Amino acid sequence: MAGDGYTAVAYARVVTPARGKLMATLFAAQVCGSAGHSMTMAVGSIMAASVTGTNTWSGLAVAVAGLGAALGSWPLSRLMDRSGLRRPGLVLGYVAALVGAVLGIVAVMTRSFPLLLVTMALLGVSNSSNLLARYAAADISPGAQRGRAMGLIVWGSAAGSMIGPNLMALSVAIGGVLAISPTASPFLISLAGFALSTLITAALLRPDPLAIARAHAAAETGRSTAVARSLRAALGDVRVQIAFAALAINQFVMIATTSTSPVYLHDQGHSVRTIGIAVSLHLGGMYVTSPLSGWLSDRCGRLPIIVAGALVLIGAVVLAGVAPGTDGVLVIAGLFLNGVGWNMVFVAASALLTDALSATERASIQGFADLAMGLMGALGSTAGGMILGIWGFAILNAVGAAVVLAPLAASLLRRPALASKVET
Repeated sequence: MAGDGYTAVAYARVVTPARGKLMATLFAAQVCGSAGHSMTMAVGSIMAASVTGTNTWSGLAVAVAGLGAALGSWPLSRLMDRSGLRRPGLVLGYVAALVGAVLGIVAVMTRSFPLLLVTMALLGVSNSSNLLARYAAADISPGAQRGRAMGLIVWGSAAGSMIGPNLMALSVAIGGVLAISPTASPFLISLAGFALSTLITAALLRPDPLAIARAHAAAETGRSTAVARSLRAALGDVRVQIAFAALAINQFVMIATTSTSPVYLHDQGHSVRTIGIAVSLHLGGMYVTSPLSGWLSDRCGRLPIIVAGALVLIGAVVLAGVAPGTDGVLVIAGLFLNGVGWNMVFVAASALLTDALSATERASIQGFADLAMGLMGALGSTAGGMILGIWGFAILNAVGAAVVLAPLAASLLRRPALASKVET
């Protein structure tokens, strides 16, 4: 079966000695990159509303960041595929975001909305690198441990996403010394985070995880170059179909229901401190349960955890939608659970996708999956801002719950076909 991973002998002899160092490198880069990227969620919608003077377009900044992540994932993954290395693609994504952080300071200080959108797009590319890093962890992990490996790397985003927004006060203080306005100062966090992630990845991600995976795949098959299926052929695999659908819908609903939550809480009279806590807990929920999600997906199977995560996501948007806007505790609880449900689906679906692919297929098809996921996230952010502005937060969350139900039912109906595929 494609994507089964290493034999026990190959794993013990070659992969194990390098795995600890590579996992530590990926984890450290993930923490730094996520701290930098967290600013897109923490201040993106507020900056857009401030510059344009209306909440209607508040979701556009985060949508453009999502679009940047989506469009960045395909060329970065193609670079990985052609070079046979993960490292160049990951580094390029972080460098693009580093440039974006500099432009962000200029955009806010000059009150240029178009330049702010360019900034958000480049910051979004950093998330391409953050997301693709989970597949690097899978490259050096046997199938039975793949979910936990991916969950551990995604967990690095928990630390970064919670640290980033809570450094705002420090960034304002440093910005004052550098004559940077308080509104633009949060981008200093992005600047530092992306610089560190670039240096860590470029210097320490050696030997390269994808090169290791391909070398072992060639050794196991006895051929120097394995035959990769076309994208169309790979999409005919039921495991790939379920993984694609789960990743895309999961991203759409999560982004649609949370990208505008800072604006909603602000309009309900909550302080900047409360909004910062809400963003931190939501982002923490998105990543802090990753090791558990990975362990459960290895232990219980990919599809059961995808279904369980979808149910948690539905419960979260219902809670956030029915809670009074003045009750910050309930709304924040809903946002936290929203992140937890997203995480369960994200980790399990990513592991399912990797299971279905050979080492020669992974980079390009995984990148295509992240492209689809990112486009749905951008669409979700735009739709979320529009629905919030026209019908309100409760309707926005109701729509999110309805959108999750259809693919959830489809996944359950396709369970027999998936079981048959795994057995073969």
